[in-house]
Amino acid sequence: MKLLLDTIAYTEKPRGYEIGLISKRIINNQIDIDVEQLAIQLGNGKTIVPASFSVRNGEIRRSIDNWESQQVLALDFDEGLTLEEAYSNEFFREYAGFLYKTFSHTEEHHKFRVVFVLDEAVTEYRHFQTIINELLVRFPYADQSCKDGSRIFFGGTGVVPFNYENRLLLEDFYMETPLKNIESYLNNMSTTRVSTSQQALLNNKYSASNVYLIKTRDLETLQERLSVEPIILSNNEVIDHLKRQDLRLFLGIEEKGNFLDIFHDENNPSASIYLSNSGSDHYLYKCFSTNYPFVGTIIHVVEKLLNCTLVEAKRFLMKVYQITVYESEAVKEYKENIDVYKELIRSDELKEIHPNFYTVFYRYGHLSDLYMLLDLTKEFITNDSDPRIVFFHSVRTLAKHLGRGVTATGTRLNFLALFNVIRKLDETEVPNDLLKIQKYSKKKNRYQYRNSTYEMPIYSYASFCEIDDMCKQWLKKGCTSRTISYEGIMRTFGREKADLVFPQDKGKEIAELNEDTVSQIHLTALKIIDNKGWTTEKEILDCISTKFKVHREFKVSQFKRCIGEMIDAYDLEIVNCNKKIKAEMNINESHMSKQSFPKLIRRKI
Repeated sequence: MKLLLDTIAYTEKPRGYEIGLISKRIINNQIDIDVEQLAIQLGNGKTIVPASFSVRNGEIRRSIDNWESQQVLALDFDEGLTLEEAYSNEFFREYAGFLYKTFSHTEEHHKFRVVFVLDEAVTEYRHFQTIINELLVRFPYADQSCKDGSRIFFGGTGVVPFNYENRLLLEDFYMETPLKNIESYLNNMSTTRVSTSQQALLNNKYSASNVYLIKTRDLETLQERLSVEPIILSNNEVIDHLKRQDLRLFLGIEEKGNFLDIFHDENNPSASIYLSNSGSDHYLYKCFSTNYPFVGTIIHVVEKLLNCTLVEAKRFLMKVYQITVYESEAVKEYKENIDVYKELIRSDELKEIHPNFYTVFYRYGHLSDLYMLLDLTKEFITNDSDPRIVFFHSVRTLAKHLGRGVTATGTRLNFLALFNVIRKLDETEVPNDLLKIQKYSKKKNRYQYRNSTYEMPIYSYASFCEIDDMCKQWLKKGCTSRTISYEGIMRTFGREKADLVFPQDKGKEIAELNEDTVSQIHLTALKIIDNKGWTTEKEILDCISTKFKVHREFKVSQFKRCIGEMIDAYDLEIVNCNKKIKAEMNINESHMSKQSFPKLIRRKI
């Protein structure tokens, strides 16, 4: 099997500049490797690109234009499937070579990749696309973005083999769909024969009599069969309304119980329609076939039948069910406010109007986060006389929108909540039906926390002046992203603020070890300052390293969590060191080199 393999093994997920170095190295290390050796290399933390690439226009690049062949494919699972469920899956056991845990895998949140090997390499990119797209349809829980033939896959921490001899057979994948073949054949027939024969062929293929109408977008006949009455809804009510529509009636399925799947040929009924266990009254379509599994709502079904995007599927269904979206004048005005909000964030004047806000949010890249959230949440405005922006995407969904990791996205949302740019709703404020779904999801996925529900207060000059003042305190107290934890916010801004940012941790007790470490940091800092008038973070941590036996990284985290508290409690300040400050504090080369200018902690002058 020809593919690209990095020469360096990692023990944790590569980040930032490391990814750039991998990309430069890996293109020059094209190898031929067997399945078992590939599993070993991935399990040891080496990165791969599961394809080979050719020279084009005088250079070899990791791009689709240079893609040459591929025999290895991988599905990425971050949610929806546990290791145990994957290992017991019949399709994986019959066709997959192995799976491996990614660096982000934990016992609480399983993350892994399932690796397949084709019986022979494909050399046409469209054939690779056909295969990977069919695999992604069969496993909708897999990351749907992992379908680029030039994509990098990082290694992991452990391999679970299925059978290294397993192969996906090319002959099992249609390079042209049966429907296209039927349509191509019928198009060569007379118009009269098309209308009758095509209907007969399709009705024979599908046990659902409305599928042909959906595929041909025959709205009038569909509406007549469904007895549709026009309805007016607010924008945030549309999707819920569509998911509540009887899927059997929509597809024209008359028989009770299981029926023939509408997405693949079969002799034994493997499909079913039922109400979701979440209590939302949403209908779900499920195919239990091992080779063609599928689970989805009415929107996913239409997306698959029409081979379109989810947005296009939603629009089609709105036409079928004659849904008109109504917006009150209050909602229209609120959307205008959002646009003004967005303009302010991108404006040249922001730095002058709210300087501290600009400094803090620009430093951490939160201005772009806020802009994207405003765009995303526009569709969630409640449609009443008192509109609000309320959204309840999971952190994983928001991470995909923001283009960041799940952990980083969680920290950023907590950061925005700290500064009141967004507000996390307490459990008592979340609508009962939504709370029920969130609790069910938490239990089913064995998460520590349920998904949060957020409200985004709209911009006003007065509110942003308050945020700007809080940003000033953030800078003054030497806070960093490590301050963003329940303990860090509690020590810096008080328990009430910590409870608002982390409502599901309200009243959380701080561990004794944390308290003892912070106490040592306080005592050490004050002793050094009283002795020579100033100190630094490094000096404090070095002094307690031998006296207090805990991991240095833990002490660094505790320092970041308590520095703001310490500044307030003992009337200290943090100053940027320069030549003038060194002269003022009598700092010479016995204390630090001439080239060293760390931040100093001292008594306020």
